Amino acid sequence: MALTAESPKYWHPDAKLIDWLTNKKIHPNARVLEIGPGTVPFGRADYYVDFVDVPGLKNFVKLDAATSILPFADKEFDFIYCRHVLEDSWNPFNLCEEMSRVGKAGYIETPSPLAELGRGVDGGSPPFRGYHHHRWIIWAAGAELRFITKYAFCEYVKFEEDKIDDALKTARFWNTYFLWEDRINFKHIQSPLDYSIPKDYAKLLADAMAMSRSCTDLLYDEVNGAT
Repeated sequence: MALTAESPKYWHPDAKLIDWLTNKKIHPNARVLEIGPGTVPFGRADYYVDFVDVPGLKNFVKLDAATSILPFADKEFDFIYCRHVLEDSWNPFNLCEEMSRVGKAGYIETPSPLAELGRGVDGGSPPFRGYHHHRWIIWAAGAELRFITKYAFCEYVKFEEDKIDDALKTARFWNTYFLWEDRINFKHIQSPLDYSIPKDYAKLLADAMAMSRSCTDLLYDEVNGAT
């Protein structure tokens, strides 16, 4: 059964993951930058960047990271935290390059392909797939972050809906979790250079959901102490 307005939604920051990053992945003396703090800033960050004003934050820079150069020196930060930003941006690749330039390592989180293709995910649980305002479907393929445009065509593709619905009943598969060091390796899968929309789009999305589940298992289990 598809999600409804009453179904639990898991789009908020995960407290266990935040604790894991803070205590396991970020050195106590690290210099930390957050991209896109919005209404829930990352408490471990020393500096913040967002394209809208965020009241109450110290060391805050307002700019549009889709088009701008980050006003920091090369490798100035030990760690960069970027949660639920890239899927909204019309040009996430500039931001990936800039984070790679100013950061030594970091963490990226986006909605998973399952969340972007499940129905009833967004606020108010409308019947279309995923979050209506997102531009990209993003997933981890090993050490590479992959992007494909979220076309309206996805509304008409038939998937194994029951499997998507079942996966979204718990928090595990709602997000793509991606750790990087030195630079962000990413791939933009483009039409028509890499695929034909009518012929290949559905299979690419199905493969993305399957690959995302596999990569998510590894990090999610580590965060939650599974052995």
